[in-house]
Order: sequence, then structure tokens, then C-alpha cells
Amino acid sequence: MVVDDLDALQDQFAGCETIAFADLSTQMVLVTNSQTQFRRETLDMLCAEAALALGHTDKPTLGDQAGDAAFVATKSQLRIFLRAQAEPSDVLCCVCAPDIDVPGFLSAALPCLEKISNGP
Repeated sequence: MVVDDLDALQDQFAGCETIAFADLSTQMVLVTNSQTQFRRETLDMLCAEAALALGHTDKPTLGDQAGDAAFVATKSQLRIFLRAQAEPSDVLCCVCAPDIDVPGFLSAALPCLEKISNGP
């Protein structure tokens, strides 16, 4: 199950607060990890931020081409957005502590996203 995959990813990283699997074509969060405390409105804003940061494959929002990853950092959190290779509308939206091990997190999150995106 997708929730189990998201929970397993979150369990690996103490600094990971929320992980959401979203569809950029509809700008909807489809599934979140089970410990997510965010309300639907906050998750919708997170998905909208992912759409802005990553752009759509046929129409980038920022720059001249859509990105596969984007990072938004503040003093209190790091938001990481990752796009699936096979299904460009599938993304992970992650809210993490600013001191999370980014390379370690990416090495676990990208395969998790591909697994979820490609289905069983």
C-alpha cells in the first residue's frame, strides 16, 4: 500500500514531518503518510507550491524547462518536491526539518516515488 511506503520512508528520517504523493495534472494530494497533521487546505497549498516549483512537463512555470526536483528552504523547514520519471505528473511533496540529511533522503525517496508511481 502507498501509505505503508510513505510511512516506511518517513520512519527512516526523523526530520521528515510529512510526505504527500500528489498528481500535478489535477493539483491534488492523493495520499499522505499516516502521521500527517496537516489539514486539507495546507496539503492543497503544498501541492500548488510543487506545481509552481516543478512546472508541468509541457509548460514550465519557472525557467525554460520543467524540473525533476525543487527545494524551498526556510529557517524552520525544508520542502522537497520530487517528480517521477515514468509519470511526470506524479510527485512527492515532503516537509522536513532544515537539517535533514538531504542526499540520504533523496537516495531513499526517489526509489519510493518510482515504486508508488509505477504501481504494483
